[in-house]
Amino acid sequence: MRAAVWHGGRDIRIEDAPKPTIGLDDALIKVKAVGICGSELHAYEGLSKRRVPPLVMGHEFAGVVEQIGERSDGIRIGDRVVAEPAVPCGVCGQCSSGRTNVCRLRRHVGLHFPGAFADYVKMPSRSCHLIPESVSFEAATLAEPLSVGTHSVRLASIGGRDVVLILGAGVIGLSCLIAAREKAKTVLTCDLFDSRLRLAKLFGADAVIDASRVDPVIEVHQLCSETGLNVAIEAVGVEKTVNQAISSVEEAGRVILVGLLDETARVEILQITVKEIQVSGSYGRTSKDFNEALTLLERNLSKISRLVTHTFSLDNVSQAFEIASRDKRRAIKVVLVP
Repeated sequence: MRAAVWHGGRDIRIEDAPKPTIGLDDALIKVKAVGICGSELHAYEGLSKRRVPPLVMGHEFAGVVEQIGERSDGIRIGDRVVAEPAVPCGVCGQCSSGRTNVCRLRRHVGLHFPGAFADYVKMPSRSCHLIPESVSFEAATLAEPLSVGTHSVRLASIGGRDVVLILGAGVIGLSCLIAAREKAKTVLTCDLFDSRLRLAKLFGADAVIDASRVDPVIEVHQLCSETGLNVAIEAVGVEKTVNQAISSVEEAGRVILVGLLDETARVEILQITVKEIQVSGSYGRTSKDFNEALTLLERNLSKISRLVTHTFSLDNVSQAFEIASRDKRRAIKVVLVP
């Protein structure tokens, strides 16, 4: 089969690879569409060392089950599926408490074992979810990033009185916005690019802040002078936006850090302490978050599908990564179609 093998840096090549052999608990999935995640782009750009080459990346995928093991967990040949990319052990203390996303022994497709930038990918059957009939394979690739949004909103305990700021309007920030819009009273979104802020308005942002023109913290305090800002979700992962999140929320506010850039940040400890701000990391998702994301995707399909801005064949994987890297203003979600 074909596989796009990343060899480090901006070197990614189509090569012949053996078709995966499944075990008793696995499903062999014919990949129909797979998105390029921001974390994979960071590896390609040399901004993250989490992935070690040579590696077949790809974890935001949708496809058709072609083979199943004896323990199929209800999945059948011919099913259209997406999959949770992180595979937890299922028995540790975190898994037992429902926090499978932070299982210490979890293994991640496209990170710890070969991913879906290929004709076929192998996944445990229990990780697979059926794609709603109305959702295309390309749109279904958005279920994974959308589940990151639903998870962050659940961690923030957002309710009907909350005023929420999303810092960053890439696909993860927009996913957080989509999920927050379901629960919050008011949602603000901040980014550097007009094109992304226009999408934020489409997805229901009550106000958008162009950080290339104004100071986001000052703007937030002006916009929220009466109510205050209850929650800030940081979806960039750099020191500047982390501190903007901390400075934006009111006393006893909640700051959720979703951005995954591998950076060390200096934060304003005194603000966190004297304002009693809760700062939490948010990683991945649980099955509950993934199911909620699929429901959101199906209900808001026409809007959410607009996150897919570029589509390439697998053979053009290098061009796809270059577009995702060099045109961040317009490239929201780049999808490969094997």
